[in-house]
Amino acid sequence: MLLAMKETLFLGVPFNAGQGQRGTAQAPAFFRQQAHDLFELGHWQDLGDIPAPPFRGRQAAIMHAQALSDAIQKLDLSSSFLALVGGDHGQGLGTVHGMLHHHPDLIVVWIDAHADANVPSSSPSGNMHGMPISWLLGAQEGAPWWLRKKLRPRQLLYVGARDLDPYERMLIEELDIGLITPAAARSSHLSSLIKRELARLDPGGQAPIHISLDVDALDAELVTSTGTRVGRGLSFEQIEETLQTLRDTRKVVSAEIVEINPELGSLAEATKLTSWARDMLMMLGKQRSREHAELAYESNLLPQQKHLARRLISHMPYQPGLLPSGS
Repeated sequence: MLLAMKETLFLGVPFNAGQGQRGTAQAPAFFRQQAHDLFELGHWQDLGDIPAPPFRGRQAAIMHAQALSDAIQKLDLSSSFLALVGGDHGQGLGTVHGMLHHHPDLIVVWIDAHADANVPSSSPSGNMHGMPISWLLGAQEGAPWWLRKKLRPRQLLYVGARDLDPYERMLIEELDIGLITPAAARSSHLSSLIKRELARLDPGGQAPIHISLDVDALDAELVTSTGTRVGRGLSFEQIEETLQTLRDTRKVVSAEIVEINPELGSLAEATKLTSWARDMLMMLGKQRSREHAELAYESNLLPQQKHLARRLISHMPYQPGLLPSGS
């Protein structure tokens, strides 16, 4: 099933209780400054922020994730692309849980230096942003009471993970979870690896996709405005190739970009990273099915031209630039 996206809905998630640095909560507001044109021109609909609890710690992070999940469940996403900016990656618990209510067969592509699949007793730091995947997969230790939807191992693909704790390595191996490391991405054709993994997870090619991108998937030398940098990571170009490959499936229904911290690094570096995040979300939101392209194109034609238009479009391959401006 190809998806026809009509508009982009934007949610800000000033989420910072999943780890120790408060600066991640500033990312949504900082993002809006870099993407003001998208909102002012009406290309994106800003749904505001999901307010954070007035206290900190793991329970605050869990409450914030619950509020995010509840908000997503109430949205009409039948013809909209959902873009989110956080916030630390603990918000992924709420994002994925909320999206599973809309799409029980959702495939989650988790692009991150870390697996974020610890439980409290296995976590070296105790930070909640390292735990959302384990709870989504069904781990009980410390799991929030409100979790009703679960993610099957065959609904998860890691891209860029390289800093894995022992419990996470065991989980990935035992559950046969898909993993494309930066080393694999450097030694093979990344797009082919992604397509192969998607075919393994979803042989019928019908499942919608959610992308959860932590900017620490980038190599530590390429990014300063994030708190958990790891060496030997992905390049900007490799992440762009990953996102373009996923977009070209025309099944991406939502995406979040997290762990941008404007308080770290220079203002210039934070601005560059945030502008890049804006471009990536814009690119992902520009999805059109062949059927939607045909309807949008024909709506700009006179009745006597429509028969010819159908004949022309039927012989054209899908092209992102097919639609007239303003469609």
